[in-house]
Amino acid sequence: MTENIGTVIAGWWHAALRPSEDTSAARALRARLRRAENGPEVLAQPQVHDLVAKAPWLRHRPLALIRVVQVLARVEGNDQRTLARVLGVGDPPAMSRARFEALVRSEAADLPRALRRAIALTDGRCNVAALGRDVLNWDDPDRGEKIRQDWYFDYFNGLRLNGASGVKDTEISQ
Repeated sequence: MTENIGTVIAGWWHAALRPSEDTSAARALRARLRRAENGPEVLAQPQVHDLVAKAPWLRHRPLALIRVVQVLARVEGNDQRTLARVLGVGDPPAMSRARFEALVRSEAADLPRALRRAIALTDGRCNVAALGRDVLNWDDPDRGEKIRQDWYFDYFNGLRLNGASGVKDTEISQ
């Protein structure tokens, strides 16, 4: 049975970037990945190849792999909620609607920068498996549009949880 790529990515994140006991090696790796200015600097990290060993086909998607590890180097904690959900929670929400819409419209090459700002608004917490999977497939012709749609649903569901929709749960019929 093939393991879900989100689960593989989350397992790698936990082992390489955020082990139970934070080590100097993990802190140094996170710093190198955050500071990396180009793909070769990311691919020069042996721990990145540990992820490729678990999902060998990532070798054929190096730009997506680079984006995933750079983004995940900024995530400080795993949460059950997706990043979009966390961004939509709060009154006002953690990220404004306009900024969220700009984030969702981001091209894959601009995604790490946009997500760096978004992750900072969540105190570095979100669902690592979902974020890794979504970043990996952001520019996929078959999956990218579905990912963006899911992000809108998650963000606006977060707003509804705050009562921002103006509709009470009891007013919704099934």
